[in-house]
Amino acid sequence: MRKKKIRGLLVRWPYVEMIASGTKKWELRKSNTRIRGPVALVSRGYLYGFAELSDSFRMSVAKLKGFEKLHRAGDFLEDYARGHDTLYVWVFKRPIKLPEPVKISYPKGSQMWIALDEEKILNVLESRGYIRELKKLRKALDRRKD
Repeated sequence: MRKKKIRGLLVRWPYVEMIASGTKKWELRKSNTRIRGPVALVSRGYLYGFAELSDSFRMSVAKLKGFEKLHRAGDFLEDYARGHDTLYVWVFKRPIKLPEPVKISYPKGSQMWIALDEEKILNVLESRGYIRELKKLRKALDRRKD
């Protein structure tokens, strides 16, 4: 039987905490993604939580300035977009923030996506006593299309 994986998205801190807490609903990227479903939110070797990636679409940088409350990029938007007229909006919903970040390991040099062992992640959450978060994650995993 093949081990199930949870996709982990590498996100800069403090944005990773904002997505996990639900205060940042849009993640801005230079590329599109077809990935949908639950995503582990990772930064600096720590797992901060999970959220469901529900959509991805393109938007002009000029128009994005009017949606700061959703992407929270602020002044960083111009620097990040450097040379791009448009960026991709990755829409997150149903955030699950962990009470405390969990140290995890993944291959060095990973740039955007990492594959995490689902069973290990579920066991770590259970061992930490993150029962409420574990229940929410199991629900999200049950909703995904395998």
